[in-house]
Amino acid sequence: MHPDTMRLIDRWAGIPLCLITSIFSSIKSALKTKSDNYSNQESPEIIVFIGLAELGALVVAFPAIQQARKEYPQSRVCFITAPAGFQTLKLMGFEPKDILLMSTSSLSGMFVDLIKIRKDFSGKSVSAVVLEPFTRISALLSVWIGASKRIGCYRFYSEGSYIGYFLTHRLVYNFHLHASQTYFALVKAMCEPISTEPLLKDKIPSQMGNRLKITIQEDDRKALQNRLKLEFPKVTFEKIILLNVNASDIVPLRKWPVNRFVELGEKLLENSTFTIILTGSPEEKNVCEDLAMQINPTRTVNFAGKTSFKELISLYSISDLLITNDSGPVHFASTTDIPILALYGPETPKIFGPMSPKAKVISMELACSPCISVFNQKKSSCSDNQCMKQISVQMVLNEAQKIISKWN
Repeated sequence: MHPDTMRLIDRWAGIPLCLITSIFSSIKSALKTKSDNYSNQESPEIIVFIGLAELGALVVAFPAIQQARKEYPQSRVCFITAPAGFQTLKLMGFEPKDILLMSTSSLSGMFVDLIKIRKDFSGKSVSAVVLEPFTRISALLSVWIGASKRIGCYRFYSEGSYIGYFLTHRLVYNFHLHASQTYFALVKAMCEPISTEPLLKDKIPSQMGNRLKITIQEDDRKALQNRLKLEFPKVTFEKIILLNVNASDIVPLRKWPVNRFVELGEKLLENSTFTIILTGSPEEKNVCEDLAMQINPTRTVNFAGKTSFKELISLYSISDLLITNDSGPVHFASTTDIPILALYGPETPKIFGPMSPKAKVISMELACSPCISVFNQKKSSCSDNQCMKQISVQMVLNEAQKIISKWN
């Protein structure tokens, strides 16, 4: 389904469902004894993370996932996500049986998957960590699977989206924290007693040092290098610069103009040792093919839609620089040592910036930016993303040259 369709469903179906669910949860809670609500601090059989929308968030959640495994070693840790997240979670160490997929392509597929997911948790002690603040479908999922502890961000007296009052552990959404810290705080709150008190009353340090680091075996690196030579025998891959022109349909405002990527690519290729590889999803294959032709068809390779997630990480590990919009690849590349230039506009890097120490963010920090956040379901009425358009080719080229100068 298109992201706007999902937003409409989340709003018009989500609000009444949250209200009804809240009423039933309140009745159920009232029938329990005080000890049931406050003293059940035993490790749950299952801890499930819920994150459906953005793949980059799965990688950002890694420190929180590791903390859950550390604090509750006897618990089975699972993840509910969209099908596109399967490869990512598998490479993060999840067993296939612990990855529960929920279709977002159709309502019928969603309902079928909801039934399957509910059966998987039936009769078990479950704690649910809702990663997506103020997303009603994710919050409702925590009730649907029968979680006795439902941890998530709550609006309290702020103007965040209404999600009812069925969360058992309610955290203040702090937009001064990086998302990785917020996710970590959700896990730390799991050991707190059930109450309506705003959480978490603890300091959460930076999680940059605990970021996901994926080690690619030398055989996998060589296999990809050999594949590139075989598929593009006339291209010399001495120094590889990756350009990621895509930004998901969730927030199209994050896109830097394509003609800027063309101009940037042309200027980069003035250095005869450079080769450009374009990355992207299968749906962007034709767009990237046209882009390659415009930049330089003999020294620009269109690799959009040609890699698995593991192969994409391998590509990062053999490349020398990634230049990208604010999108999933910012976070995927942060699992390796590749230098990253990330272009941010409508969303703030303070919350969802790259976790790599080798990343440089370019942002104009206009007065109107950020205009998208969890408070508006990442939907803006802006039709002229000057926050991205005012990032000039020369600005990006200058930062790229700083990185390139360190290669020698």
